[in-house]
Amino acid sequence: MAKRKGAKLHGGSGRPAGSARQTAASATIPSAQTLFRFTLVDTQTRDLLDKATLAMRSLLWKRDGASVRQIEAARTAEELLDLLPLANGLAEPVWLERMRRFGSQAVFLISARLRAVSNSRSSEARHLAYEKLIALLRWQGEAGAQALLEVFDALDDYGKSLACVVLGLLGARGSADKLWAFYERAARDRRETHYVGALWGLIDLKDGRAGEVLADLLKAGQDFYELIPFLSLAGDERAVRPLMAMAALLPEDEKLTPLTALVGIAHRTGREALLAAVDATTPAEREAAERIADQLLAQPADAVAEYFASFYRGVRPEDLARAL
Repeated sequence: MAKRKGAKLHGGSGRPAGSARQTAASATIPSAQTLFRFTLVDTQTRDLLDKATLAMRSLLWKRDGASVRQIEAARTAEELLDLLPLANGLAEPVWLERMRRFGSQAVFLISARLRAVSNSRSSEARHLAYEKLIALLRWQGEAGAQALLEVFDALDDYGKSLACVVLGLLGARGSADKLWAFYERAARDRRETHYVGALWGLIDLKDGRAGEVLADLLKAGQDFYELIPFLSLAGDERAVRPLMAMAALLPEDEKLTPLTALVGIAHRTGREALLAAVDATTPAEREAAERIADQLLAQPADAVAEYFASFYRGVRPEDLARAL
């Protein structure tokens, strides 16, 4: 497994990857679903990314100025939704801000537009529209979650994967079975990363099935960018032995990533569950297992959140500075 030197940021792009980049999962590149979530964790992250775009106003105005003026002149949510194709570059934060002002009044219109764009023959246009429209529903609470559930089946798999992300962020526990069903289907196609969106949703909903499937993926030798950070977030005792085996096989300077995930699991499951997972049978093995468990629990839980920073909170200014 490649060393995850980027684990602290895991992508700081202010823009989710477009549909043209929906390729097979990579151990070194975050999925579009993960980048999408990074921009939606909290309002601070969204504001930061919008400000970063607006800071380039002098460079982008010649290209995007006409689009910005059209968006600023729109009077209704319907007019703004018609201008969605213009919401790129400098015009995107302006469009998002104006749409957000309509609040819950726009939920029905956004839902209807999601259904309409699902019929688009252009996957690129469809997916770019999904990214913006589903992102808007992230801030609409229960109404946004209900709208996503109602339109879920009309979306293509990329749209479903983004909807899973937002349903998880919204804490829509009633959607867990739908997310699980989508994961089971999406996981069969490893050429795409749609299953990552479903896993994000299940993890954010604290659904126990996420821990089970993550352990299975680890045991099966699957490797994708999010796997070890996901284990730090939602792994359980079933992942302890394979993570320990992974750490034992890695060079010394690459052990930190699986060991940090183990620290997260240790604090979540507790000492006795850790010892049971190791399954020591002799006094010597038991003593060694107790020593390892105590070493893991001696590490602060905050260190896990710092190591896998963007998986635990949104992008911050220092993250962007590191990425640059």
